Amino acid sequence: MNHDAWPALPYEAWMPTKKTLHLCAQMIGKARLALSPPQPEWLHACLYLDGRGFTTAAMPYGTDNVSMGIDVYDSAIWIRVSDGRKATVPLGTDRCVADIWSGFRDALAGLGLVLDIWEKPQEVTDTTLFSQNRHDCTIVAGDAQRFCRVLASINSVLQEFRSRFFGRSGVQFWWGGFDFAVLLFTGKHEEAPDDRGYIMHYDLDAEHMNAGFWPGDDNTPYPAFYGYLVPRPDGCENAPVGSEHAGWVEAMGEWVMPYEAVRTSGDPRQTILAFLDGVYGVATTLGGWDAKAFTYKKPPPTRRK
Repeated sequence: MNHDAWPALPYEAWMPTKKTLHLCAQMIGKARLALSPPQPEWLHACLYLDGRGFTTAAMPYGTDNVSMGIDVYDSAIWIRVSDGRKATVPLGTDRCVADIWSGFRDALAGLGLVLDIWEKPQEVTDTTLFSQNRHDCTIVAGDAQRFCRVLASINSVLQEFRSRFFGRSGVQFWWGGFDFAVLLFTGKHEEAPDDRGYIMHYDLDAEHMNAGFWPGDDNTPYPAFYGYLVPRPDGCENAPVGSEHAGWVEAMGEWVMPYEAVRTSGDPRQTILAFLDGVYGVATTLGGWDAKAFTYKKPPPTRRK
């Protein structure tokens, strides 16, 4: 087991595992999308981090609950039903996406779960149908575990950051972009864009801050932290965001801070918190958020007698 809280995550080294794991996450994510009642900003579709990988959390299926996840230590997709039934689908270094998809569908059928799942990948360059993908065939357990080790360290920072915010917030893993993020919502509606596609039309219709971690892809082959505000405040591209390692990338419309710079800094945790605080600071200055109204005062600890 890797006990390094901030291990290196060079994209090229673990790219084969990343691509296959990403598509497996899309399988269970699409299952959650099929089963969960809609929520604003797609919050019914996201995944969550757990102690062994990712999970959908409980989803309604008639009078039962169903949960699914990916266990990076057992190298398997797991499915559990509230009446005690369960199934697993093995992953590994020689299981192609098409084989995993077939096993996943068979497992659902064996449990009597009928789901309408669209098998075309989303938010990725390669949109080969799951059933036809025989070129992504690698999940090296150590690489998947290392990625989740990074997310575990980041999770503690994101949870601490959100605990100060009085308003709707959450920490989610997004299976479309394969990013891990904290979102803060002010409760104010925004006009939805018509030129960003179907997904973003229903994602950018509320005032919010989105900041998190992305492991990179073939076009941007390095892991990094990111942050942006909706709507984008005028002049935000010139505003400092708490870290010398962070900078505005106009092509992305967001601040970016390379993971390698963070993990090799003197205090990665404080480097991330400074970045998050910096982005939030832009929200309360240029964005006009009411800092006092959105500051959560935690209850004092109770005395035990």
